[in-house]
Amino acid sequence: MHFGKQFKEYREEYLRMKQLEAAHQLKIDPAALSNYERNERGFPNDLLPIVKETFAVPDDYFLAMVLGTPLKSVRDFKMTQPAKTSEVQERYMNSFIDRHRQLFEESSELREFVSLASLLTEKDRRIFLNSNKALLTLIHKHAKEEDTE
Repeated sequence: MHFGKQFKEYREEYLRMKQLEAAHQLKIDPAALSNYERNERGFPNDLLPIVKETFAVPDDYFLAMVLGTPLKSVRDFKMTQPAKTSEVQERYMNSFIDRHRQLFEESSELREFVSLASLLTEKDRRIFLNSNKALLTLIHKHAKEEDTE
């Protein structure tokens, strides 16, 4: 099955998403996703519908991924690659926003966090968000260690 390599292409070329972000969205270990994408381990069948739903993968792309068909050959040849990418990214972002809408509606702290980040330059925003991501990773790791004790 070619799904892992196809998913990697879809994730990188169409979603322009890092592997770590995809693994978090799928609620799986990043090392496991890496193994799937390198075809060192078969992509679990029970994860396929989760991938399709989580990343709002259009049916034609999903079928191509399952069959191992080159993704660049899926859509209308008249449509350019940037247009295909833009369409897929928009579909994913809309799906992402819909899934997390309630969190934004319920959390004034999260809205404030996003508002503060939006005031920064792109470079400073990247530093700010990566610092907070690292802090969350440490907290998550600490919580896991406490659970095993």
